Amino acid sequence: MIVMLLFLATSWVEAHPKFCSYTYSVWNARERRSEGPYRVTKLYTELQTHERGPGGCSVCDEDQVPVRLSNGVTFKVCGAFREAFQSGLEAALSAGEVIESVTGHRPSKSRGHLDGQGRRTEFSNHAYGAALDVNEAQNGLYDFCVTWSPSCQLIKGGRYVPGGPRSFTSRSPLVRALRDRGLRWGGEITGKQKDFMHFSPDGL
Repeated sequence: MIVMLLFLATSWVEAHPKFCSYTYSVWNARERRSEGPYRVTKLYTELQTHERGPGGCSVCDEDQVPVRLSNGVTFKVCGAFREAFQSGLEAALSAGEVIESVTGHRPSKSRGHLDGQGRRTEFSNHAYGAALDVNEAQNGLYDFCVTWSPSCQLIKGGRYVPGGPRSFTSRSPLVRALRDRGLRWGGEITGKQKDFMHFSPDGL
């Protein structure tokens, strides 16, 4: 439930470090390529609004915590979301879901309007450690996909096969477990894209 996720996020209490450091990339939509990496080191007190995300998370490496699942898969997320993500993934594993890969914290500007050079200008939820990509090889990101069909255009990850091994549907144990914890699945978001690997507070 959303209430549970908000509680977990707001109950996360950890002293912020003195310094913030992170390495990020920028997606150039015009040229369809990633630019960077760019390295940032600054005082934590100097963080700007766009460097701060949901649940008190930030783009800083210092705000991220490691997670190791019972099947050995490891990743990092913001401490505010660790309990929701980890418990949801473990519940899905217990229900028989096969989880081969998980990506959490990954600083990149891949959202927002384009600047004059065609580059995205806003950080994604991954940048704050507030999103997961699971089983990317079987759950791609598609464009021109208001409603799923084989004519949707794959732009990242592997081919999505509803009902196939490790491809998720609305009835998958992982989708249900993370939804119960207030998270949204990118395969259910409205708009022209469907991101079948993705889970975050808003599904984006």
